[in-house]
Amino acid sequence: MSSIVSICNLALSNLGKDNISALTDAGAEALACNQFYDHVRDTLLQVYPWSFAAKTASLAEVANDKVGSWGYAYRRPTDCLKVRYVRPAYTENQTSDLTAAKSDAFGFAHEIEGQTIYCDLSPAFLRYTYRLTDPTKYTPLFIEALSWHLAVRMAMPLTRDPKVRADAYQLAQATQNTASAADANEDRETSDHDSEFVTERA
Repeated sequence: MSSIVSICNLALSNLGKDNISALTDAGAEALACNQFYDHVRDTLLQVYPWSFAAKTASLAEVANDKVGSWGYAYRRPTDCLKVRYVRPAYTENQTSDLTAAKSDAFGFAHEIEGQTIYCDLSPAFLRYTYRLTDPTKYTPLFIEALSWHLAVRMAMPLTRDPKVRADAYQLAQATQNTASAADANEDRETSDHDSEFVTERA
């Protein structure tokens, strides 16, 4: 089972460094892991719509300071790393809007300003990438990519060798591409299965 420490140890191994037993260990390795892990994780989660890090939430309405431009204003969820799309509420037999929203990366028209989301929907639901901190929810390929991206950030503090960092960067990009392609294929297969199921029910 994956843990933050095990992912950090993968990154350290990528750099030829000794493993840590806990993030509270003394030494440069644990210090670097503490310094960079959260930032690298959030950055990698944000750059691609990973299926395991998707969430849909009903938006909480706030005072609208753009009356005339938008009908409603909502508070952006505190765990939202990236907005995927905004959609209306669905009824049990309503699927057309869901299909439309999934086919359009921007969903229904909206604007984001700071921590506020503006749109003309009420109620409004947000599909977004959330700050998933539980490493047991990550796929093995995502963990591989995360470990290499973490290695990139730790390379200079721990090795002072630009070539080690450059090599780690190349592997980070390659593993990220592999992980995102696998995630896209899995999502596509799931969507195809759902479409067949809907067709058979109809």
